[in-house]
Amino acid sequence: MSEIFYKIISPDRKWYWFPVFAILRLISLVYLLGHYFRLWAYSWGVFPSRKLNCRVISVGNLTLGGTGKTPFVMMIAETLRGNGLKPAILSRGYGGKSGNPVNVVCDGKQTLLSPEWVGDEAVMMAEKLKNVPVLTGPDRYQTGRYALEHFDVDTLILDDGFQHLALKRDLDILLFDHSRPLGNGHLFPAGELREPARETRRADMVCFTRYSGGAINFDPRLLGSVPQIKTHLRLDSVIRMDDEEVLDAEMLKNEPVAAFCGIAQPEGFRQILLDSQIQPKFFKAFPDHHSYTLQDIKELEARAVKEGARFILLPEKDAVKLKDMEPSLPFFKVVIELEILEGRETFNKQLFGRSAWGQ
Repeated sequence: MSEIFYKIISPDRKWYWFPVFAILRLISLVYLLGHYFRLWAYSWGVFPSRKLNCRVISVGNLTLGGTGKTPFVMMIAETLRGNGLKPAILSRGYGGKSGNPVNVVCDGKQTLLSPEWVGDEAVMMAEKLKNVPVLTGPDRYQTGRYALEHFDVDTLILDDGFQHLALKRDLDILLFDHSRPLGNGHLFPAGELREPARETRRADMVCFTRYSGGAINFDPRLLGSVPQIKTHLRLDSVIRMDDEEVLDAEMLKNEPVAAFCGIAQPEGFRQILLDSQIQPKFFKAFPDHHSYTLQDIKELEARAVKEGARFILLPEKDAVKLKDMEPSLPFFKVVIELEILEGRETFNKQLFGRSAWGQ
């Protein structure tokens, strides 16, 4: 369905998709009215927006699909921890089947739940950070209160929180993919925008992710005076899955490897490999949050052997779902780090400055 959706909304859509796209445009008008009603209801108190007794940072986006929120959230958590603060991460737990209002994925010491129950992103953050509590649940106010009552934290980070108006925040960070900041420019379901582009001005800071240089195709009037930064993802290292040994990615240059992923922007992962001079013999893209089966792994290994690949690479987010499987070929988790290319001072000022917390 996802593939068909993007064929319909693509500017290069086939002629026979035009009637469907026209219907989606009409539906998007209804969606727009719902959006404005929701904003009005929260601004006038018809829908309650509650405040927690701590600092709250939200990281979100205006578009569907991946803009690199998870690496950005982890960077914030690590930066706060490195400066003596005690953050916790609140995630929706997308892809998990738990119906509990609050799920403690990590208590700051160990990972307690599996991707099957709370989603792959939450578990990946829990395993990477270890010393930061990670909780999931649909109501961020409820999960935030639980974090404050049960863990020694002073800051809450909302993963994918820009549209979660039920909880007041002190800093709203909005992420845009540098290559396609507004998708096709249309509101859902005729496009990839969750909200009209003008809502950018609700943000306290804007980050253009996956920045590769050059001009950004973004109307400066939409930004107004909102501070902006630019970030980039790079391959840091690889980890062998069978023994968790960390290895230098240099060892894979010009080696016969295969790669796969189940993320929102698979081409972004592939490009990171290519930028590191790792050229997969074949690359397989699964749907975002794909639940891997043993058959999937066997088919990947068979294809790898056929193409002459000796190793198989995958993102850390996918690796958390393969722990109980025993592949016959060496599988390597690719560790990707986020770098701030432009605006480090702006980032620090917004993250730690008194004005960022409304004090």
